[in-house]
Amino acid sequence: MNLKKINIAHVRLISLYWSRYTVRSGAGLVYLMIALVFGLSVAHIIIMPVERLMALQKKQIGQANPQAINKAIIDIGQPIIQFVLGIKTFEQVTKEAALNQMSLPNDASASEQSTPGFEPWTDFLIEKKPALLSVIFLILIFGMPFVISFLAFNQISGDVQNHGLRYLLLRTERCNIFFGRFIGTVLFSTAVMAIIIATITFYLGMKTRLYPAPDLAIWAVQGFLALAILMVPYIAVCSLISASVNSPFLSLVLAKVVIAGVLLMAILGGFAWKPAKYILYALPWGWQNNLLHPATAHWLGAVFASLAYTAFFLTLGYIRFETRDL
Repeated sequence: MNLKKINIAHVRLISLYWSRYTVRSGAGLVYLMIALVFGLSVAHIIIMPVERLMALQKKQIGQANPQAINKAIIDIGQPIIQFVLGIKTFEQVTKEAALNQMSLPNDASASEQSTPGFEPWTDFLIEKKPALLSVIFLILIFGMPFVISFLAFNQISGDVQNHGLRYLLLRTERCNIFFGRFIGTVLFSTAVMAIIIATITFYLGMKTRLYPAPDLAIWAVQGFLALAILMVPYIAVCSLISASVNSPFLSLVLAKVVIAGVLLMAILGGFAWKPAKYILYALPWGWQNNLLHPATAHWLGAVFASLAYTAFFLTLGYIRFETRDL
């Protein structure tokens, strides 16, 4: 592994070209479409019930009832947040939702009861931050690792298959190609995340007007940074796989199997043998929710963990790419 041959100018040129090429390629357009549809659909599903409630209240009483809207937001967000964070199981969440539906109050005074206290993490996401945006961020943090492979699967494998890299190697070194394409993929992914978060935040702020604009903007920036950082180690996993196989299709399949398989094995294995849940930590699955943790130590730990995963997978990928036959 010889990193002395890295040329910053070459890496910069390759990364910028690769990010532009990704826009024109089929993989980049597919990823852009899937990411936008997924992100905006999640936002629509979460925001729509609140919008309907606000419209109904304005039609019936001429104005929105903040207490009723807050209760609706908690009813929507609390089970999702507690399930995604692992605070409660799916069975517990569904049971509580069913009990809440059976015990819906019939009078207005009962609907104005104070909400029960949450554990600190849930309280932070629901009470101290814009709750609707918190729920959307958590779902995106869970779902986007499944989507990122549509963008990152073909960093190397396609050019290995058609032997196109041999012509590039006449002008630059393997390390410049490997790291340049990785950085270009990260840049494109980050730009897509920025578009999704900006669109959701703008719509939430202009359409519902439930939260102060500064609070919404600050939390949107934090959520964007969390998602952008989270994508980097998963892109590195795809870099390793793409550098190891000759077929773009096989690279995509393996990326899907690895990313989803780690999560699935941890969940299913945990039923039979509790220590199997630690398989999650083979990828950032075990750390990624901490990117939205209220404690500085926790979210900093998640950031450092993401960087460590990235360095590890990139190192393995570069070693494989440097030593393989092209």
